[in-house]
Amino acid sequence: MRPVTVLYTGGTIGMRPGPDGLGPDAAFEGAFRAAVTARDFHWLETPHLLDSSAMGPQDWQTIADLSRDISGGLVILHGTDTMAYTAAALSFLLHDLRAPVVLTGAQIPMQSEGSDAIANAELALDVAVRSPRAEVMIAFGGALLRGNRAIKCHAQNPEAFCSPNFPALNGAEPVQFAHPFTGRQISPVGVLKLYPGIGAEALGGFAHLPGLVVEAFGSGNMPGEGTSFHVALMLARRRGQEIVVVTQTGGGQVAARTYAAGASVAQLGLIPGGDLTTPAAVAKLGWLLAQGMRGNDLADAMARPVAGEMS
Repeated sequence: MRPVTVLYTGGTIGMRPGPDGLGPDAAFEGAFRAAVTARDFHWLETPHLLDSSAMGPQDWQTIADLSRDISGGLVILHGTDTMAYTAAALSFLLHDLRAPVVLTGAQIPMQSEGSDAIANAELALDVAVRSPRAEVMIAFGGALLRGNRAIKCHAQNPEAFCSPNFPALNGAEPVQFAHPFTGRQISPVGVLKLYPGIGAEALGGFAHLPGLVVEAFGSGNMPGEGTSFHVALMLARRRGQEIVVVTQTGGGQVAARTYAAGASVAQLGLIPGGDLTTPAAVAKLGWLLAQGMRGNDLADAMARPVAGEMS
């Protein structure tokens, strides 16, 4: 069996009830070791334990830097809110993996009644020890999912994560990814979800960012020529902002030429995101931008699978 490290980053799994509600447990390592059947693993913590809703690209890079120094399997204990974003980011930031990297957490703290934490931790540890898969995964609610294909699809249910465009990995054959790029940083990008009546003002808060992921309607549809939103997108592109379009439906993919309402994607030089999830699109776009990619080079790289993130 390979050696395993558990990296604790924060999140619900390590909280405990207090007079003012749930809060971090300073002695969580002991509670975790007492709760799981595995005994022989190394424990590591990030410099600052965080609620995952407060995490961003700099934290993903910190986790990746810590992960590179670890030999053997790795279990990352993480909050559920942005676990899919971190998993997607790590799938690009970590190159030439030789062992599993498994993220897990809990909807209910480990030390609370009815917690799902122990089952999730046991699954993650077992995968980290035994699995032949050398990739970033999420182990949660009995499912093993490719990290850059997963999204959080329920706020409370113990089966909190799903993979709308790719099957679960439980029992699947392992694959190897050939990373064509070796970037170790991710630039911040924005996410804009379209809504009925959206106008130019919706884009104003993203003007300072180098990239934007637009969650379009259906298969890539959005307000077209003659709308203030279309004009705002055109101006954003002229400023050099790179814009990737994904579907806000969760499942399926962007096929912008299907409807006339999707014509803006091609007209404005927006990048179709295929069946990328929003977390994967954010991570991949930010990762490629950090390597200096722009224009056609960026569009070509976004269209090519790097770590199994798209079909």
